[in-house]
Amino acid sequence: KKAPKKGNTDDLDGMQIVLPEDRIKYLESQTQALEMQLAYRSEATANAVAECETIKEELESATRKYEGEKQTSFDVARSMTRQYKGMQEELLNKVTERERIIEMLKDELETLKAVHKEEIAQKDGVIQQKDDDAEKHRVETEGMCKHFANLLVEARLKIVSYTQGSVIDEVRNKH
Repeated sequence: KKAPKKGNTDDLDGMQIVLPEDRIKYLESQTQALEMQLAYRSEATANAVAECETIKEELESATRKYEGEKQTSFDVARSMTRQYKGMQEELLNKVTERERIIEMLKDELETLKAVHKEEIAQKDGVIQQKDDDAEKHRVETEGMCKHFANLLVEARLKIVSYTQGSVIDEVRNKH
């Protein structure tokens, strides 16, 4: 500010005020203007404080909502993880059970193969025994046939010889 001049005249914001009444009116108007500015700023401050409180409440509400959603999300993730682990465990148990069944069936198949192979060997043995018996009977039958044929030949010879001898005897007896 400029330094005031000596005398009855003052320089207030570029205006010269000569009379003290004018000065009082000027200062009162300045006071009134400042009071209005103060009131306006107080109202603006009150509005700003109210808006700040509203924003704080909204922030707290949003924070609570966020925390609630975060907890819900965490709970859902935990539940899904628990379910996933349960399903994984169940699936693993099923796989283990299926593998056990497969091994059991493989063992049973090997046992059945061995039993089947043994049965085939036994049946092959029975067939071989029957073939051997049939061959033996065939050889015996051939032997008996030859023997029977020889007996027939001998019998024929005896019959022939007997009949010739009887014929000769008859011829002799007649003569």
